[in-house]
Amino acid sequence: MALPRINALPKYKIEIPSTKEQYDYRPFLTKEQKVLLIALETQDEKQILTAITNTIEACVDNIDMNKLTTFDVEYIFTQIRSKSVGEKSHIGIKCSNCEETNEVTINVEEIKIKVPDKKNSDIRLNDEYTLTMKFPNYIHMLNNDRLKNSKSATGMLIELIIGCLDSLKSEEENIKFKDEPIEEVEAFVDSLTSEQFNSIMEFVNDIPKLKHKVDFVCESCETKNSHELVGINDFFQ
Repeated sequence: MALPRINALPKYKIEIPSTKEQYDYRPFLTKEQKVLLIALETQDEKQILTAITNTIEACVDNIDMNKLTTFDVEYIFTQIRSKSVGEKSHIGIKCSNCEETNEVTINVEEIKIKVPDKKNSDIRLNDEYTLTMKFPNYIHMLNNDRLKNSKSATGMLIELIIGCLDSLKSEEENIKFKDEPIEEVEAFVDSLTSEQFNSIMEFVNDIPKLKHKVDFVCESCETKNSHELVGINDFFQ
C-alpha cells in the first residue's frame, strides 16, 4: 500500500519582471530542497544554477525557462524560497570600518526589480546599421561554456555583451546574431569603434539586477553601514 501524500500545497501568484506575465507557483518540497543543498555543497556554480533552474521548472506552472532573462530567474527563485523556508534571510556582512561580520536580517518579499519599459533597445551605429539589444537569456548564459571557462573579467564582459546582441538591421537586411557563427559575432564586436562600444556598454550596465540596500550599525565598533546586496549569491550566503 502506497503512503499518502499528506500536504495540500498552497498556490501563489508571481509576475515575471521582464514580461509582466503572471504565473501560479508553489513552495519547493523536500526532494527539491535536497537537490539545492547538494548543489550548494559542491560549490560548483553551474551545478547550483542548474538546481535553481530545475526548482523553478518544478514549482512554477507552465513556465518556459528558455524565455526567461537572468534577472527573471533570480527574482522567481527568491520568491519561491521565501514561501518555502521563510520570508526572512539572515546573512553576514562585514563592517566597512572594522571588518567585523554582522548578521543582518532582510525580508525577501521586499526585494523588487525595476525593469525599463522597453525590453529591447536600438543603437544607431552609423547611417547604414542599427543594432538591437536584448536582455541576456538565462539558459543561454548557463550553457555558455566560453563564459564559464573565461579566465578574465574582460572575457566575461565580452560574453555578456554577445549574449545581449539581438539583431543588426539595415534597409536591405536584418541579421540575427543567434544565427551567426560565434567567430563572426566576435569579429563584429572587435570591429566597433570606442563610441559604438560605449553605447553598448550603457545598455549592459543598465541590465536589471536583484538589488536591495541594507543599513545596519556594527555590533563591534558601532559604525553606521550602508551596503547594497547585488545578485542571488549576496542574498543567501
